[in-house]
Amino acid sequence: MLKQQSQQHQASPQLPSTEHTTEHHQKQPSGSPVVPGLAGTIGGTEERTATPSPPLPGLESYFPPLPLELDNSSKTLTPELKALFEKWDNEKPRKGACITIFPSGEITGGYYRTGRRTMPHKREKIASEEFTRQARKTIRRAVECGLTSFKLFITLTFDPKLAQLDDEGRVNQDWGKKQFKRFLNTLKKKYDRKLEKQGKDHQELTYIWVAEIQEKTTQNIHFHMLVDQPFIPVQWLVDIWGQANNSVNVKKVSNQEHAAHYMLKYMSKGHCPIEGKRYGMTQNLLEKIKPQRIRLEGEARREAFRRVKRDFYWQIENNGGCISDFGFSIPAPRRERVWRDRQGVMRKTKAIPRSLSEKFLQTLESRVKQIEREKEVDSAYSNDYSDEVPF
Repeated sequence: MLKQQSQQHQASPQLPSTEHTTEHHQKQPSGSPVVPGLAGTIGGTEERTATPSPPLPGLESYFPPLPLELDNSSKTLTPELKALFEKWDNEKPRKGACITIFPSGEITGGYYRTGRRTMPHKREKIASEEFTRQARKTIRRAVECGLTSFKLFITLTFDPKLAQLDDEGRVNQDWGKKQFKRFLNTLKKKYDRKLEKQGKDHQELTYIWVAEIQEKTTQNIHFHMLVDQPFIPVQWLVDIWGQANNSVNVKKVSNQEHAAHYMLKYMSKGHCPIEGKRYGMTQNLLEKIKPQRIRLEGEARREAFRRVKRDFYWQIENNGGCISDFGFSIPAPRRERVWRDRQGVMRKTKAIPRSLSEKFLQTLESRVKQIEREKEVDSAYSNDYSDEVPF
């Protein structure tokens, strides 16, 4: 059986070689493409047209174009931006701590690190619904600095019959601010002329103003002012204001704590939008409240600041201050005060000693001096052994 199967296997015909191809393959030119037929075999009678595959999405679909402030291509890179980029590249990043001392005795501090920059943006006129935290701090520090004694609190309102109204029947804010600006210019020019004639420093006008919306009634804009002058004729204020006789209200301020209370009280009201600036003050007052800044540059001084802040944690927290992971704040010194509120309840304001801020600064100064002495010793030691050969 095995011999018969082997003989049959040897007698089976072999596959034709490439030399003995069919007539169809012999007539097909060598450069023609091979297209599958209807049955999937090569050389079908009807040929299918090859449809092109859809293009793959480019990288722009995964990576959108950069915003203008991050685009440094030649199309958007102006000479000013190029100079700004070169300046940032040349600056070396630094880090440390900064202490800010205000004239009122308030002290704040925190860490800083250079090298993180943002593009300067164009300032536009926006509508804010409330005072920012920084605005509240600026006005409070201006009143608490003690360098200016405010004596009058003035409120200026508008008469709807004499004012320019908008589509909703309210006083137009742009028109109202123009009228208030005209009022301030007239008031300041009068006292500037008086200062030139008499030459007395106490005649120089100093004021703070805030804008507010009458939220409960008419929702019209009006203004509050703190002025350092002891007396201003009310009728003259009415004349330059140009509104009704009852549109100007003047109150005397008994002390500076009441003055700060007046301003902060009106700054905390409502959430009504006001376009543009919501507060302002004279230039002489801005110069008076300018703080003193002390920079502690370097990792060692930064660590010394962190340790002193940690050592004074409970003393600062128990005296009305605040400490966080990023810095601290010690409020301005004040005396203990007992007072009665409108409901007849006795209240007590805790005193803040001046010695707290003084002790904090003295401790920090001693730590920084110790670091400087250690650096001097290290530099002297390295200079003594710099000429020696290590082998």
